[in-house]
Amino acid sequence: MAISSIGIGSNLELQTLLDKLQAAEELPLTQINNQAKSYQAKLSGYGTIKSVLDAYSAAAKTLGTAATYSAVKASVTSDSVLSAATDATAVAGSYQIDVTSLATAQSLVSKQVTDKKAAIGGGTITVDFGADLATGGTPTSTKTVTIGSDTSLEGIRDSINKANIGVTASIINDGSGTPYHLVLTSDKTGTQSGMRVSASDSAVSDVVAYDPALATQPNGMSEKVAAANAALKINGIDVTSQSNTVVDAAQGVTLTLKSKGTTNMSVTRDDASIKAAVQGFVTAYNNILTAVGSLTTFDTEAGTAGALNGDGTLRNITTRLRSMLNTPMSDGNGGSLTLSDLGIEFNVTPENAGKLEIDDDKLNKALAGGVQGLSNFFSGVNGAAGMGKTVTDYVDSLNGTSGALTAVTDGITATLKDLEDKYTATQDRVTSTMDRYRAQFTQLDLLVSQLNQTSSYLTQQFAAMNGTSSK
Repeated sequence: MAISSIGIGSNLELQTLLDKLQAAEELPLTQINNQAKSYQAKLSGYGTIKSVLDAYSAAAKTLGTAATYSAVKASVTSDSVLSAATDATAVAGSYQIDVTSLATAQSLVSKQVTDKKAAIGGGTITVDFGADLATGGTPTSTKTVTIGSDTSLEGIRDSINKANIGVTASIINDGSGTPYHLVLTSDKTGTQSGMRVSASDSAVSDVVAYDPALATQPNGMSEKVAAANAALKINGIDVTSQSNTVVDAAQGVTLTLKSKGTTNMSVTRDDASIKAAVQGFVTAYNNILTAVGSLTTFDTEAGTAGALNGDGTLRNITTRLRSMLNTPMSDGNGGSLTLSDLGIEFNVTPENAGKLEIDDDKLNKALAGGVQGLSNFFSGVNGAAGMGKTVTDYVDSLNGTSGALTAVTDGITATLKDLEDKYTATQDRVTSTMDRYRAQFTQLDLLVSQLNQTSSYLTQQFAAMNGTSSK
């Protein structure tokens, strides 16, 4: 007799009993899962610690780089004349700048054309570029455009633009009876971008040709804007530039010319960027303490602990970080400096105890006296490592092959792998045990069902026999 569901044949709560047995057998799986979640939380916690330590190391490296303290910025008295930007090679200085002319790009305008869609001619257009073409000079470069299947004024325009030769072509409508003009404009400013234009087809040449050596162009092409260099004086010294972006006329400074006029420019030490680097270091250290606090917290009311509560490795790291910040560094003059001397101090308020804060007055005083002290403290002096390298070397050691962070995360990863293997083995055991129980319960259900049927049959037979005897 087949039984479709355990317990139906016997009328016993066999399925309920089987479910309870399975829950009991699976208790070890729950325990393994809980262990795995705990270790996964630890691994995630150490991922957070590694991230904030890397950010701290990067901030320390910035302060440990001598170039940080040589950063300068440029300011001008009249930004309508020009703007200025500095790079790492700029040095402090004062400049008077007189912009006498701006660089311009040459622009040529053709004679009037009645129909911009009417065919003109094909072939090629050649453009020579150079500064002395009007006096027979040699071109600095030559570009060629092949006119496409559309040989109209519009087609010639499109062919020039698609060729990307350093010339932009456009069409202007002047509103007359023969309204269309082809305009050719050099993409670059300066005399080196002056143009000489010729064409293989005479009809095309009659529209686009331009020879700067000729006072009057036979085809009516005219120069509306001449190619010109920018001209300026910097502290009385004449400077020319092919473009309105003038690079390194003043060391490490890029000038962007906007209009003719006079302005003063000062290149001074960029204290704001130095302060930003100091603030970045302070913030990065405080972020470590915030992360550590979150991961090691213990909620007495809920009875819950952070993922790394009581973790010895993390405690050793934070102790070492604090210790190195308390270490004096050489000032380069036989003395020493501390963080506090530079305006970086430990907070003592209960809610922020141990975190760093900036004393603006002290930091400003340190900068006013020159940045050498700050630079020596973080970047080192006389061959000694500064605080920047001390921090970065320590963080690198934590992440090294035998570093503390590497060791602890490798250990957690190995434990998680062992727990995964243990879970699989336990699951297999539970499955095997439950299969055995299920087979036994099925046989029990079948046996009890058969006994019940036999009991019913015998009861019926005895009842029948009793009925016969009474007669």
